[in-house]
Amino acid sequence: MGGKHEVRLIKKLRESYEPYERPSEDDLKPLLVEFQITLRSIIDVRWHDYKLSWTPAEYGNITEIIMPEKFLWKPDIIMYNSADPAFDGSYPVNAVLYSNGTLTQTPPGIFTSRCPIDIKWFPFDDQGCVLKFGSWTYDGSKINLRVKGEEKEGSIEGYSKNGEWDLIGVPLERNVEYYDCCPDNPYIDITYTIKIKRRKLYYIVNIIIPCLMLAGLTLVTFTIPPDAGEKISFGVTILLSLTVFLLMVAEALPASSDAVPLIALYFSAVMLLNAASVVFTVLVLNYHHRTSETHEMPRWVKKGICEWLAWILKMKRPGHKLQPKFWCAQFEESSEGTDSNCKQLLNEELEVFSFDPPFLDPISILDGLKCELRLRSILKELKFITDKMKAQDEDDQITSDWKFAGTVIDRFLLWFFAIATVLASVAILLAAPTMFSHTESLV
Repeated sequence: MGGKHEVRLIKKLRESYEPYERPSEDDLKPLLVEFQITLRSIIDVRWHDYKLSWTPAEYGNITEIIMPEKFLWKPDIIMYNSADPAFDGSYPVNAVLYSNGTLTQTPPGIFTSRCPIDIKWFPFDDQGCVLKFGSWTYDGSKINLRVKGEEKEGSIEGYSKNGEWDLIGVPLERNVEYYDCCPDNPYIDITYTIKIKRRKLYYIVNIIIPCLMLAGLTLVTFTIPPDAGEKISFGVTILLSLTVFLLMVAEALPASSDAVPLIALYFSAVMLLNAASVVFTVLVLNYHHRTSETHEMPRWVKKGICEWLAWILKMKRPGHKLQPKFWCAQFEESSEGTDSNCKQLLNEELEVFSFDPPFLDPISILDGLKCELRLRSILKELKFITDKMKAQDEDDQITSDWKFAGTVIDRFLLWFFAIATVLASVAILLAAPTMFSHTESLV
Protein backbone atom coordinates (compact mmCIF):
# COMPACT_ATOMS: atom_id res chain seq x y z
CA MET A 1 0.00 0.00 0.00
CA GLY A 2 1.29 3.47 -0.81
CA GLY A 3 3.53 4.50 -3.69
CA LYS A 4 1.92 6.17 -6.72
CA HIS A 5 -1.61 5.76 -5.36
CA GLU A 6 -0.74 7.65 -2.18
CA VAL A 7 0.99 10.42 -4.14
CA ARG A 8 -2.03 10.77 -6.36
CA LEU A 9 -4.33 10.81 -3.36
CA ILE A 10 -2.38 13.51 -1.56
CA LYS A 11 -2.34 15.69 -4.68
CA LYS A 12 -6.07 15.29 -5.04
CA LEU A 13 -6.72 16.17 -1.38
CA ARG A 14 -4.54 19.29 -1.49
CA GLU A 15 -5.94 20.67 -4.78
CA SER A 16 -8.61 22.83 -3.26
CA TYR A 17 -7.87 22.44 0.47
CA GLU A 18 -7.36 25.50 2.64
CA PRO A 19 -5.83 24.70 6.05
CA TYR A 20 -7.14 27.99 7.51
CA GLU A 21 -10.77 27.11 6.74
CA ARG A 22 -12.90 25.46 9.40
CA PRO A 23 -13.98 22.14 7.79
CA SER A 24 -17.71 22.41 8.32
CA GLU A 25 -20.18 21.79 5.49
CA ASP A 26 -22.68 24.12 7.12
CA ASP A 27 -21.28 27.36 8.45
CA LEU A 28 -24.17 27.64 10.86
CA LYS A 29 -23.47 24.28 12.50
CA PRO A 30 -20.59 23.57 14.88
CA LEU A 31 -17.88 21.12 14.01
CA LEU A 32 -17.83 18.08 16.28
CA VAL A 33 -14.45 17.60 17.99
CA GLU A 34 -13.88 14.65 20.33
CA PHE A 35 -11.26 15.06 23.04
CA GLN A 36 -9.57 12.76 25.54
CA ILE A 37 -6.39 12.74 27.61
CA THR A 38 -4.48 9.93 29.29
CA LEU A 39 -2.18 10.29 32.28
CA ARG A 40 0.74 9.01 30.28
CA SER A 41 0.99 12.54 28.79
CA ILE A 42 -0.99 11.92 25.57
CA ILE A 43 -3.90 13.92 24.16
CA ASP A 44 -6.32 12.26 21.75
CA VAL A 45 -8.20 14.73 19.47
CA ARG A 46 -10.56 13.59 16.74
CA TRP A 47 -12.60 15.60 14.22
CA HIS A 48 -14.14 15.22 10.74
CA ASP A 49 -13.04 17.11 7.60
CA TYR A 50 -15.51 16.63 4.75
CA LYS A 51 -12.97 17.85 2.17
CA LEU A 52 -10.49 15.11 2.99
CA SER A 53 -12.57 12.03 2.22
CA TRP A 54 -12.05 9.62 -0.67
CA THR A 55 -13.11 6.29 -2.06
CA PRO A 56 -10.47 3.69 -1.15
CA ALA A 57 -11.16 1.62 -4.26
CA GLU A 58 -10.08 4.51 -6.50
CA TYR A 59 -6.70 4.84 -4.78
CA GLY A 60 -5.40 1.33 -4.38
CA ASN A 61 -7.62 0.55 -1.35
CA ILE A 62 -5.80 3.13 0.80
CA THR A 63 -7.94 3.65 3.92
CA GLU A 64 -5.63 5.95 5.88
CA ILE A 65 -2.63 8.17 5.37
CA ILE A 66 -0.34 10.25 7.55
CA MET A 67 -0.59 14.01 7.01
CA PRO A 68 1.69 16.71 8.48
CA GLU A 69 -0.29 19.06 10.68
CA LYS A 70 0.98 22.15 8.87
CA PHE A 71 -1.12 21.12 5.84
CA LEU A 72 -4.29 20.60 7.91
CA TRP A 73 -6.80 22.61 9.80
CA LYS A 74 -6.80 21.59 13.43
CA PRO A 75 -8.78 22.83 16.43
CA ASP A 76 -6.77 25.14 18.67
CA ILE A 77 -7.41 23.23 21.87
CA ILE A 78 -5.10 24.24 24.69
CA MET A 79 -5.03 24.05 28.48
CA TYR A 80 -6.50 27.25 29.93
CA ASN A 81 -4.77 27.08 33.30
CA SER A 82 -1.35 26.25 31.91
CA ALA A 83 1.70 27.31 33.92
CA ASP A 84 4.15 26.30 31.19
CA PRO A 85 6.38 29.13 29.87
CA ALA A 86 5.44 28.07 26.32
CA PHE A 87 1.79 27.83 27.45
CA ASP A 88 1.11 24.84 25.15
CA GLY A 89 3.02 21.81 26.43
CA SER A 90 2.09 19.45 23.59
CA TYR A 91 4.54 18.33 20.92
CA PRO A 92 3.49 18.85 17.26
CA VAL A 93 2.97 15.50 15.51
CA ASN A 94 1.41 14.28 12.28
CA ALA A 95 -2.27 13.41 12.05
CA VAL A 96 -3.84 10.17 10.84
CA LEU A 97 -6.38 10.77 8.06
CA TYR A 98 -9.00 8.11 7.31
CA SER A 99 -10.90 7.68 4.05
CA ASN A 100 -14.18 8.90 5.58
CA GLY A 101 -12.57 12.26 6.38
CA THR A 102 -11.93 11.56 10.07
CA LEU A 103 -8.66 12.89 11.47
CA THR A 104 -7.01 11.73 14.67
CA GLN A 105 -4.07 13.43 16.31
CA THR A 106 -2.47 12.17 19.51
CA PRO A 107 0.27 14.64 20.47
CA PRO A 108 2.37 13.79 23.55
CA GLY A 109 3.18 16.52 26.01
CA ILE A 110 4.10 17.50 29.53
CA PHE A 111 1.43 19.77 30.96
CA THR A 112 2.12 22.06 33.87
CA SER A 113 -0.95 23.59 35.47
CA ARG A 114 -1.59 26.08 38.24
CA CYS A 115 -2.87 23.95 41.10
CA PRO A 116 -3.62 25.47 44.51
CA ILE A 117 -2.10 23.26 47.23
CA ASP A 118 -3.89 22.98 50.55
CA ILE A 119 -1.23 22.09 53.14
CA LYS A 120 -3.49 22.39 56.17
CA TRP A 121 -3.59 18.64 56.84
CA PHE A 122 -0.05 17.80 55.66
CA PRO A 123 1.05 14.97 55.63
CA PHE A 124 -2.48 13.48 55.79
CA ASP A 125 -3.77 15.58 52.92
CA ASP A 126 -5.64 15.03 49.67
CA GLN A 127 -5.07 17.27 46.67
CA GLY A 128 -7.02 17.97 43.52
CA CYS A 129 -5.37 19.38 40.39
CA VAL A 130 -7.59 20.80 37.64
CA LEU A 131 -6.74 20.57 33.92
CA LYS A 132 -9.08 22.73 31.86
CA PHE A 133 -9.01 22.21 28.07
CA GLY A 134 -10.89 24.12 25.43
CA SER A 135 -10.65 26.04 22.18
CA TRP A 136 -9.01 29.41 22.51
CA THR A 137 -10.72 31.17 19.60
CA TYR A 138 -13.71 29.07 18.52
CA ASP A 139 -16.83 29.32 20.63
CA GLY A 140 -19.55 26.72 21.01
CA SER A 141 -21.29 27.79 17.82
CA LYS A 142 -18.19 26.88 15.78
CA ILE A 143 -16.82 23.84 17.64
CA ASN A 144 -18.85 21.33 19.60
CA LEU A 145 -16.23 19.95 22.00
CA ARG A 146 -17.19 16.74 23.74
CA VAL A 147 -15.55 13.82 25.52
CA LYS A 148 -14.55 10.89 23.36
CA GLY A 149 -16.84 7.95 24.02
CA GLU A 150 -18.92 10.00 26.53
CA GLU A 151 -16.71 8.74 29.35
CA LYS A 152 -17.02 10.06 32.91
CA GLU A 153 -13.41 9.44 33.96
CA GLY A 154 -10.08 10.22 32.40
CA SER A 155 -8.00 7.36 31.04
CA ILE A 156 -5.26 5.99 33.32
CA GLU A 157 -3.93 3.58 30.73
CA GLY A 158 -0.15 3.42 30.98
CA TYR A 159 -0.04 5.31 34.30
CA SER A 160 2.84 4.20 36.54
CA LYS A 161 2.46 4.17 40.33
CA ASN A 162 4.01 7.07 42.22
CA GLY A 163 6.02 6.67 45.40
CA GLU A 164 4.62 9.78 47.10
CA TRP A 165 1.01 9.96 45.86
CA ASP A 166 -1.87 7.54 45.37
CA LEU A 167 -4.17 8.26 42.44
CA ILE A 168 -7.76 8.36 43.70
CA GLY A 169 -9.60 9.32 40.54
CA VAL A 170 -9.66 11.45 37.39
CA PRO A 171 -13.25 12.69 37.07
CA LEU A 172 -14.10 14.96 34.16
CA GLU A 173 -16.84 17.46 33.41
CA ARG A 174 -17.97 19.21 30.24
CA ASN A 175 -18.77 22.86 30.93
CA VAL A 176 -20.46 25.56 28.88
CA GLU A 177 -19.46 29.02 30.10
CA TYR A 178 -20.13 32.60 29.09
CA TYR A 179 -17.33 35.12 29.55
CA ASP A 180 -17.61 38.87 30.05
CA CYS A 181 -15.87 39.55 26.76
CA CYS A 182 -18.41 37.57 24.76
CA PRO A 183 -21.68 37.30 26.72
CA ASP A 184 -23.61 35.96 23.71
CA ASN A 185 -21.17 33.22 22.72
CA PRO A 186 -20.86 30.02 24.76
CA TYR A 187 -17.40 28.55 25.25
CA ILE A 188 -17.11 24.85 25.84
CA ASP A 189 -14.37 23.30 27.95
CA ILE A 190 -13.59 19.86 29.33
CA THR A 191 -12.23 19.93 32.87
CA TYR A 192 -10.28 17.02 34.35
CA THR A 193 -9.69 16.88 38.09
CA ILE A 194 -6.77 14.70 39.12
CA LYS A 195 -7.48 13.60 42.69
CA ILE A 196 -4.47 12.33 44.59
CA LYS A 197 -3.78 11.33 48.18
CA ARG A 198 -0.42 11.65 49.87
CA ARG A 199 1.18 8.40 51.00
CA LYS A 200 1.89 9.03 54.69
CA LEU A 201 4.14 6.09 55.60
CA TYR A 202 7.34 8.00 54.82
CA TYR A 203 6.35 10.95 57.02
CA ILE A 204 5.13 8.74 59.88
CA VAL A 205 8.38 6.77 60.02
CA ASN A 206 10.83 9.63 59.44
CA ILE A 207 9.14 12.60 61.13
CA ILE A 208 6.15 11.80 63.33
CA ILE A 209 7.57 8.80 65.25
CA PRO A 210 10.88 10.61 66.06
CA CYS A 211 8.85 13.59 67.22
CA LEU A 212 6.77 11.34 69.48
CA MET A 213 9.97 9.86 70.89
CA LEU A 214 11.39 13.32 71.60
CA ALA A 215 8.13 14.28 73.26
CA GLY A 216 8.49 11.21 75.48
CA LEU A 217 12.07 12.14 76.29
CA THR A 218 10.80 15.50 77.53
CA LEU A 219 9.12 13.62 80.37
CA VAL A 220 12.45 12.01 81.31
CA THR A 221 13.64 15.49 82.27
CA PHE A 222 11.47 15.33 85.41
CA THR A 223 12.92 11.97 86.49
CA ILE A 224 16.55 13.11 86.49
CA PRO A 225 17.75 13.89 90.07
CA PRO A 226 18.40 17.61 90.61
CA ASP A 227 21.86 16.87 92.02
CA ALA A 228 22.87 15.21 88.73
CA GLY A 229 23.30 18.63 87.12
CA GLU A 230 21.93 17.49 83.73
CA LYS A 231 18.26 18.42 83.89
CA ILE A 232 18.44 21.73 82.00
CA SER A 233 21.05 20.60 79.47
CA PHE A 234 18.97 17.51 78.70
CA GLY A 235 15.85 19.61 78.05
CA VAL A 236 17.74 22.10 75.87
CA THR A 237 19.21 19.23 73.82
CA ILE A 238 15.70 17.91 73.11
CA LEU A 239 14.58 21.41 72.13
CA LEU A 240 17.43 21.68 69.61
CA SER A 241 16.54 18.26 68.19
CA LEU A 242 12.94 19.35 67.65
CA THR A 243 14.17 22.47 65.89
CA VAL A 244 16.20 20.34 63.46
CA PHE A 245 13.18 18.18 62.67
CA LEU A 246 11.03 21.28 62.16
CA LEU A 247 13.54 22.54 59.59
CA MET A 248 13.24 19.21 57.76
CA VAL A 249 9.47 19.59 57.66
CA ALA A 250 9.77 23.16 56.37
CA GLU A 251 11.94 21.98 53.48
CA ALA A 252 9.30 19.46 52.43
CA LEU A 253 6.49 22.05 52.38
CA PRO A 254 5.73 24.70 49.77
CA ALA A 255 6.12 28.26 51.00
CA SER A 256 2.58 29.32 51.85
CA SER A 257 0.92 31.54 54.43
CA ASP A 258 -2.62 30.38 53.71
CA ALA A 259 -2.64 27.76 56.46
CA VAL A 260 -0.44 26.23 59.14
CA PRO A 261 0.34 22.58 58.31
CA LEU A 262 -0.87 19.99 60.78
CA ILE A 263 2.62 18.57 61.31
CA ALA A 264 4.08 22.05 61.91
CA LEU A 265 1.32 22.73 64.46
CA TYR A 266 2.18 19.48 66.24
CA PHE A 267 5.89 20.28 66.27
CA SER A 268 5.14 23.75 67.66
CA ALA A 269 3.00 22.24 70.43
CA VAL A 270 5.73 19.75 71.38
CA MET A 271 8.38 22.49 71.30
CA LEU A 272 6.19 24.69 73.50
CA LEU A 273 5.80 21.86 76.02
CA ASN A 274 9.53 21.23 75.94
CA ALA A 275 10.36 24.90 76.45
CA ALA A 276 7.88 25.04 79.35
CA SER A 277 9.51 21.95 80.87
CA VAL A 278 12.89 23.71 80.81
CA VAL A 279 11.37 26.74 82.57
CA PHE A 280 9.74 24.59 85.26
CA THR A 281 12.96 22.62 85.67
CA VAL A 282 14.66 25.88 86.63
CA LEU A 283 11.93 26.36 89.28
CA VAL A 284 12.52 22.85 90.62
CA LEU A 285 16.26 23.42 90.84
CA ASN A 286 15.64 26.73 92.58
CA TYR A 287 13.53 25.00 95.23
CA HIS A 288 16.01 22.15 95.58
CA HIS A 289 18.99 24.40 96.34
CA ARG A 290 17.26 26.76 98.80
CA THR A 291 18.47 26.87 102.41
CA SER A 292 17.39 28.52 105.63
CA GLU A 293 20.06 31.17 105.15
CA THR A 294 18.56 32.40 101.87
CA HIS A 295 14.83 31.66 102.05
CA GLU A 296 12.16 31.26 104.65
CA MET A 297 9.59 28.62 103.73
CA PRO A 298 6.09 30.14 103.42
CA ARG A 299 3.15 28.51 105.08
CA TRP A 300 1.43 27.78 101.75
CA VAL A 301 4.47 25.77 100.64
CA LYS A 302 4.39 23.76 103.87
CA LYS A 303 0.67 23.03 103.70
CA GLY A 304 0.01 23.11 99.96
CA ILE A 305 3.08 21.27 98.61
CA CYS A 306 4.70 19.33 101.46
CA GLU A 307 1.37 18.16 102.84
CA TRP A 308 -1.60 18.02 100.47
CA LEU A 309 0.07 17.85 97.04
CA ALA A 310 2.45 15.16 98.29
CA TRP A 311 -0.50 13.22 99.73
CA ILE A 312 -2.40 13.47 96.43
CA LEU A 313 0.62 12.22 94.50
CA LYS A 314 1.12 9.35 97.00
CA MET A 315 4.60 10.55 97.94
CA LYS A 316 6.06 10.02 101.39
CA ARG A 317 9.35 10.81 103.04
CA PRO A 318 11.42 8.13 104.77
CA GLY A 319 10.22 7.57 108.32
CA HIS A 320 6.81 9.23 107.78
CA LYS A 321 3.44 7.71 107.12
CA LEU A 322 1.51 8.52 103.95
CA GLN A 323 -1.16 10.77 105.42
CA PRO A 324 -1.94 14.49 105.30
CA LYS A 325 0.20 15.65 108.21
CA PHE A 326 2.32 18.73 108.53
CA TRP A 327 5.49 16.89 107.54
CA CYS A 328 7.50 20.07 107.18
CA ALA A 329 6.76 21.16 110.76
CA GLN A 330 7.24 17.86 112.62
CA PHE A 331 10.75 18.72 113.68
CA GLU A 332 9.51 21.65 115.74
CA GLU A 333 7.42 19.35 117.92
CA SER A 334 10.25 16.83 118.45
CA SER A 335 12.83 19.56 119.22
CA GLU A 336 10.57 21.17 121.81
CA GLY A 337 10.20 17.79 123.52
CA THR A 338 13.99 17.33 123.63
CA ASP A 339 14.51 20.74 125.27
CA SER A 340 11.86 20.08 127.93
CA ASN A 341 13.36 16.65 128.71
CA CYS A 342 16.80 18.22 129.19
CA LYS A 343 15.45 20.82 131.63
CA GLN A 344 13.55 18.14 133.55
CA LEU A 345 16.73 16.05 133.90
CA LEU A 346 18.74 18.99 135.25
CA ASN A 347 16.04 19.90 137.75
CA GLU A 348 16.06 16.37 139.07
CA GLU A 349 19.86 16.53 139.53
CA LEU A 350 19.53 19.81 141.47
CA GLU A 351 16.98 18.27 143.80
CA VAL A 352 19.47 15.52 144.67
CA PHE A 353 21.91 18.14 145.95
CA SER A 354 19.31 20.16 147.88
CA PHE A 355 19.94 20.51 151.63
CA ASP A 356 18.32 21.64 154.87
CA PRO A 357 20.49 24.35 156.51
CA PRO A 358 19.55 23.57 160.21
CA PHE A 359 21.05 20.11 159.99
CA LEU A 360 24.26 20.83 158.00
CA ASP A 361 27.53 22.38 159.06
CA PRO A 362 29.11 25.36 157.23
CA ILE A 363 31.56 23.15 155.33
CA SER A 364 28.77 21.10 153.88
CA ILE A 365 26.89 24.23 152.95
CA LEU A 366 29.95 25.60 151.13
CA ASP A 367 30.49 22.36 149.25
CA GLY A 368 26.83 22.32 148.27
CA LEU A 369 27.02 25.85 146.92
CA LYS A 370 30.10 25.02 144.86
CA CYS A 371 28.38 21.95 143.47
CA GLU A 372 25.29 23.94 142.59
CA LEU A 373 27.40 26.53 140.80
CA ARG A 374 29.12 23.81 138.81
CA LEU A 375 25.77 22.26 137.93
CA ARG A 376 24.40 25.59 136.81
CA SER A 377 27.53 26.10 134.70
CA ILE A 378 27.01 22.65 133.19
CA LEU A 379 23.34 23.51 132.57
CA LYS A 380 24.36 26.66 130.76
CA GLU A 381 26.86 24.77 128.61
CA LEU A 382 24.34 22.05 127.86
CA LYS A 383 21.75 24.64 126.94
CA PHE A 384 24.21 26.31 124.57
CA ILE A 385 25.08 22.99 122.94
CA THR A 386 21.40 22.04 122.77
CA ASP A 387 20.46 25.37 121.17
CA LYS A 388 23.29 24.99 118.67
CA MET A 389 22.24 21.47 117.76
CA LYS A 390 18.64 22.57 117.59
CA ALA A 391 19.48 25.44 115.25
CA GLN A 392 21.57 23.11 113.08
CA ASP A 393 18.81 20.52 112.98
CA GLU A 394 16.28 23.21 112.13
CA ASP A 395 18.48 24.43 109.26
CA ASP A 396 18.93 20.87 108.01
CA GLN A 397 15.20 20.27 108.31
CA ILE A 398 14.34 23.43 106.36
CA THR A 399 16.85 22.49 103.64
CA SER A 400 15.34 19.02 103.53
CA ASP A 401 11.86 20.53 103.34
CA TRP A 402 12.85 22.66 100.34
CA LYS A 403 14.33 19.62 98.61
CA PHE A 404 11.19 17.62 99.31
CA ALA A 405 9.05 20.47 97.97
CA GLY A 406 11.15 20.46 94.78
CA THR A 407 10.73 16.68 94.48
CA VAL A 408 6.95 16.99 94.87
CA ILE A 409 6.81 19.68 92.18
CA ASP A 410 8.97 17.50 89.92
CA ARG A 411 6.56 14.58 90.30
CA PHE A 412 3.55 16.82 89.70
CA LEU A 413 5.13 18.23 86.52
CA LEU A 414 5.88 14.71 85.31
CA TRP A 415 2.20 13.80 85.43
CA PHE A 416 1.06 17.15 84.10
CA PHE A 417 3.34 17.10 81.05
CA ALA A 418 2.60 13.42 80.40
CA ILE A 419 -1.14 14.16 80.21
CA ALA A 420 -0.54 17.35 78.18
CA THR A 421 1.68 15.50 75.67
CA VAL A 422 -0.85 12.71 75.18
CA LEU A 423 -3.75 15.14 74.79
CA ALA A 424 -1.83 17.34 72.35
CA SER A 425 -0.78 14.35 70.25
CA VAL A 426 -4.29 12.92 70.10
CA ALA A 427 -6.04 16.25 69.53
CA ILE A 428 -3.71 17.42 66.75
CA LEU A 429 -2.75 14.25 64.88
CA LEU A 430 -6.24 12.76 64.95
CA ALA A 431 -7.82 16.00 63.74
CA ALA A 432 -6.96 15.19 60.12
CA PRO A 433 -10.16 14.07 58.33
CA THR A 434 -8.27 11.44 56.32
CA MET A 435 -6.29 10.02 59.25
CA PHE A 436 -8.31 6.79 59.37
CA SER A 437 -10.04 6.95 55.99
CA HIS A 438 -9.09 4.21 53.58
CA THR A 439 -9.47 5.10 49.92
CA GLU A 440 -8.41 2.55 47.35
CA SER A 441 -5.90 3.71 44.78
CA LEU A 442 -6.76 3.22 41.12
CA VAL A 443 -3.41 1.56 40.42
